[in-house]
Amino acid sequence: MRLATLAAALFLSAATPALADWSEARSDHFIIYSEQKPAELKLYAERLERFDRLVRFLRKMDDPPLTDGGKVTIYVLPSVVGVQNLASGGRGGGGGILGFYMPRASGSVAFFSSKGDRSDRGPSKITPEQVFQHEYMHHLMLSNWKTATSPWLVEGMAEFYGTVEFTKDWSAKVGLAPQSRAYGVTEDIGFNVEQLLTSKPAKDAAQRESVYGKGWVLTHMLAFDPARTGQLDKYLRALERGDKPIDAATSAFGDLKTLDKALDKYARSTFRGVGVSPGPAPKITVRPLSAADSAIMSVRMRSDRGVDKKSAPGIAAEARRIAAAQAPSAFVQGVLAETEYDVQDYAASIAAADKALAMEPTNVQAMLYRARAMTAIAKKDPTKTNWSEIRRWLIKANRADTENAEPLWLFHQTFGDAGEKPTKAATDGLIYALALAPQDRGLRMSTVKQLLRDD
Repeated sequence: MRLATLAAALFLSAATPALADWSEARSDHFIIYSEQKPAELKLYAERLERFDRLVRFLRKMDDPPLTDGGKVTIYVLPSVVGVQNLASGGRGGGGGILGFYMPRASGSVAFFSSKGDRSDRGPSKITPEQVFQHEYMHHLMLSNWKTATSPWLVEGMAEFYGTVEFTKDWSAKVGLAPQSRAYGVTEDIGFNVEQLLTSKPAKDAAQRESVYGKGWVLTHMLAFDPARTGQLDKYLRALERGDKPIDAATSAFGDLKTLDKALDKYARSTFRGVGVSPGPAPKITVRPLSAADSAIMSVRMRSDRGVDKKSAPGIAAEARRIAAAQAPSAFVQGVLAETEYDVQDYAASIAAADKALAMEPTNVQAMLYRARAMTAIAKKDPTKTNWSEIRRWLIKANRADTENAEPLWLFHQTFGDAGEKPTKAATDGLIYALALAPQDRGLRMSTVKQLLRDD
């Protein structure tokens, strides 16, 4: 019950060669692609959904129904090495990364491994489940948090929920200690509490560790120490008012030197947790991808990860080769439209989008890349501009997925591209896009700029 009363929480040249057929799992909050066997994938998806439900219950978060545009797309790779290769953009490296999350208005994406490797063995190591839970907490924080807050709470809350464990009957254990943070917590390295709470920039590894380790201890203490009930609420309200971090901390937690001593003592105590009973099973649907769609998955992952001028040509060439060799597929043509756009072959992008739409008229990805490519052509050659036609495609994309932020944002951008003042409908759409995807910093800045223009 104390947990429930806390304030609403805040956030490869090739991936891996195809070892098996890919499958897609869909649930209320996720679209998951994996080479796992269907039964394993369904179990994996159920765990993700149960974690989402648990956090929303304990944090009193809203749970509005999501369309595809609002769900997190997750790519599950068979090894940590594949995740690290993607994280580095195919350039090698990425060491130490066990999973990562990218917040986007176009659809947030995340990359995880279904299995650990030698680096996650032992009681003090991080498991793939903990990595997912930590990263997905950032998504939930960014999607539900309305106020700027301190790094210690962002990471401390993610660490707090990162250690959730599920039993065989899907009961959950909440509040377990993150063993990987044991040294930083017990040895009292890095920041003291005053530095932690006033958001001092971390200058070395010990201070960075404090943001996670001490952030977790403070989060845990505020949740479980009866004497501190309500203090986190008070702290967050002060930040929301615009109080300076030091003033917000002092008014909520009292004398910070006293808090520092209390935290050191708490860090050496036996950490208590709570058990949460399971609810009904979430609805999960799993389907195998076709041979063509499986063949393009490596390209899609790398494209979703993000490309640059160096990597885009090779990825586009591979997409063309696969599209030419495989049976017709709207999924493949949608990926091809995106990769052609990335190499600025806009005519080819439009052609691929049209092929996708001929097979699947409601393919939102194809509509958006058709509009993007048309916009790029218009900006290069105003004589070929038909802004009404471009906006028509964006309106169609919006109607195909009304809760997708990207068509609304792109629609608003067309007015700036055309040198025109946005209509009220365009600005209203932009503001609604931010409500749908508050995790996208670029969208947030675009909205703020428009509100400033409108005084």
